[in-house]
Amino acid sequence: MKYTNKIRIAFQSIILLLIGYVAVRPVFDPVYVADFESYCPFGGLASLGSKLNQGTMSCNMSETQVLLGIGLLIGVIVIGKLFCSYICPIGSITEWLGKLGEKFKVRMEMPKFLDRPLRSLKYVILFFTLYYTMTSSELFCKEFDPYFASVNLFSNSDIALYFAIPAFLLTVLGSIFFRLFWCKYLCPLGAISNIFLNVIAVSAVIILYIIANALGAELSLVWLVLGIVIVGLINELGFMKSFFMPLPKIVRNTNTCTECGLCNDKCPQGIIISEYTKVDHIDCNLCTDCVYACPVRNSLKIHDNKKLKYLAPIATVVLILLSFGASYNFEFTTIDERWGNFDKVENIQTYTQSGLKNVKCYGSAMSLKNQLENVDGIFGLDAYASSHTVVLYYDPAVISEQKVKKSLFTPIKMEVRKAKDKIDSLAVWEGGINGLFDLIDFNNLFYTLKENEGVYGFETHFGEPVTATVFYDPSLTDMDKIITQIEKDYVMAKKLKGVEKIELNFDVEKKGENKGYIQFAEYTKRIFRPYDRLFNDYKTYKPEQLSVFIFPMPEAGVPALRRYFGSLTSHLSADDGIVRLSTRFTEEPTAFLYFDPSQTDVEKIKVALTKEVLTIFTSETETKDMKNPFTIVPNGIVRQAVDIDIEEED
Repeated sequence: MKYTNKIRIAFQSIILLLIGYVAVRPVFDPVYVADFESYCPFGGLASLGSKLNQGTMSCNMSETQVLLGIGLLIGVIVIGKLFCSYICPIGSITEWLGKLGEKFKVRMEMPKFLDRPLRSLKYVILFFTLYYTMTSSELFCKEFDPYFASVNLFSNSDIALYFAIPAFLLTVLGSIFFRLFWCKYLCPLGAISNIFLNVIAVSAVIILYIIANALGAELSLVWLVLGIVIVGLINELGFMKSFFMPLPKIVRNTNTCTECGLCNDKCPQGIIISEYTKVDHIDCNLCTDCVYACPVRNSLKIHDNKKLKYLAPIATVVLILLSFGASYNFEFTTIDERWGNFDKVENIQTYTQSGLKNVKCYGSAMSLKNQLENVDGIFGLDAYASSHTVVLYYDPAVISEQKVKKSLFTPIKMEVRKAKDKIDSLAVWEGGINGLFDLIDFNNLFYTLKENEGVYGFETHFGEPVTATVFYDPSLTDMDKIITQIEKDYVMAKKLKGVEKIELNFDVEKKGENKGYIQFAEYTKRIFRPYDRLFNDYKTYKPEQLSVFIFPMPEAGVPALRRYFGSLTSHLSADDGIVRLSTRFTEEPTAFLYFDPSQTDVEKIKVALTKEVLTIFTSETETKDMKNPFTIVPNGIVRQAVDIDIEEED
């Protein structure tokens, strides 16, 4: 008679079906965006390390992932490796692939002389994955994770194909030919689980770390992680067992056991159960397949108690529910930054703004911080990416609350369409729009106005509510049609990945008013979106110390290229002598590149502008390359910055 653990198979199948649902839903629901890392416990633990080390959460990681990761560790310590047994999609797939390899008689056991040395690989991967995440606030695991790569069809920009493809092939082929190859030898989450199976040793390392720092050692968190990883590595290579915890273990009754060997055959990990009285092998994840396989009633039990047969699945559900519940009760800051004279201001006050949809990860939060650092009177920022909320710290003696709120607002100009025919003038409509504040709102306004063929462009101005000025051809549309378009419930937007349904929540206040007409030439100049970024200590220079390289830059007037200006700025900042990039509309779109002639010159600047590959800083020390999207022809003139400033004042 065959005995199977139907409960565990059900858990594994449900998880894989849910992942499949997330993958196919966008096909039927264009507004839905598949997020395969929403419930990643390893990403949560890595991000928690980043939070503790740098005070910043990794991009797209929230309380949900962190609390699921903490719940996983609690499960490991108290019950056993429940995630590995019941939840992990890679574990499930590779376990089933192993059965396929066994069916075709190609699966073999890893030779003992290779088994233990290979097990060290997952600890090396774990340390470097945590190290890079903790020091950059970017999830390094996404670059190689075979699960993340496969569900995203290897097309996500966070995936490094030179890591992900070999990892995927090793996982699939390795699992066919060797038992649970990924889990035993490569999985960083498996390494964490094995480390915390011996919580006493981990606790000892933590205590020593605390004592050392109390005595003035000033060790960074990286050293604590290294110590914990080494302890786990020593245990797995030297002892291959769990000590003391977790309490529940598979217990074999030697008096009733018939030595039939069915438990050995059914163990997914290949543990020889019949050799143990109490199974404390480090690979045991309390799956209980051996308990279900045993033909002699109660010969195999959990903690020598037949009532605990369903402990593992029940504990899995309870820990998941508790983790989700805990995640709804508080929120981690994505960043909490202070600058300037924060500690010296006697009466610091705070202003909270919710609904900033463009604050959605570490990178966007840091971008906002860089913007606010230039505002006099603001000295700190807490950003919560999950709820799109920010808290600003300011000195009311220097800046008012109204101006603080205005500092969060970036006025925008957007060209909705190019003129196909010659147009002499456009009509102008202006109105306050509720629900309009940040860049994502502006993009959504762009998508809905694009459906009105008479609208050519719009700009926004700070106010309560925010004011929008719309430029349109009165022969093709009118004020009422524009208002109707703005107040639609949703719009179908054409994007690079196809058509997406975008929910709208705009409301025009008092129908606005017509503002007459504007000459098309004047409109062309007005709708141009200038770009201006200061870097490399620009503010420490006097205008007399700087020169400006001025050259025509038609790309500055192309909306689709605007998103790459940040990358170009990052690339140029590698030259310490370049301190500012600004674009303006003179007779045509023009670039103004400020530089210190004592540190660099125009020829070096031209080389940087025309490189085929831009080198972008992802952190203070890390960079990545991207193909230069611009075709700049840097033929221009050099002037003194002081002369440019005088002209601007005039």
